[in-house]
Amino acid sequence: MTIAALCAAAPAQAPAKARERAPRFADYPVTKLSHIRVAKPKIPKTWGGDSRLRFQTSVGQDDRANFAGHYFVATWGCGTTCVWGGIVEARSGRIVKLPSVSGWFDTHDKFEPIDFRHNSRLLVLSGARNETKGDMGRHFYVLENGKLRFLRTIKTGQNFMELNK
Repeated sequence: MTIAALCAAAPAQAPAKARERAPRFADYPVTKLSHIRVAKPKIPKTWGGDSRLRFQTSVGQDDRANFAGHYFVATWGCGTTCVWGGIVEARSGRIVKLPSVSGWFDTHDKFEPIDFRHNSRLLVLSGARNETKGDMGRHFYVLENGKLRFLRTIKTGQNFMELNK
């Protein structure tokens, strides 16, 4: 293959390689960070009693925005290797429900089954969502206009030894 042919093929290959890499927190920045206290969550009446109680007790009076600039991620355990939660818009108390994630075995010391940053709109769920068979992996979502949009899944088996970046 000639050098000209290689150069011509390179731009077409670059986007494919970029799509192969895992989304990073830095790919979805938030420019304005808020440190306001979280409003009382508006828990849907359709949620069962246990879910409502766990959500209420997981958001304290002094909790402040910790995700995507002005949102708060609340999580709690739902079993030995299971976590569930929701995202609260700190000003209004409106909730975006998260699926549960479970089933991880091999993890590193800083493993978070629901991983997020205050300065990023990216949220990573690690495990099987809602205990769905064959769903084990890292599931990447981005918060847009108060809703989670699914980006992609990277299958991992039950091994979560790598850090999210």
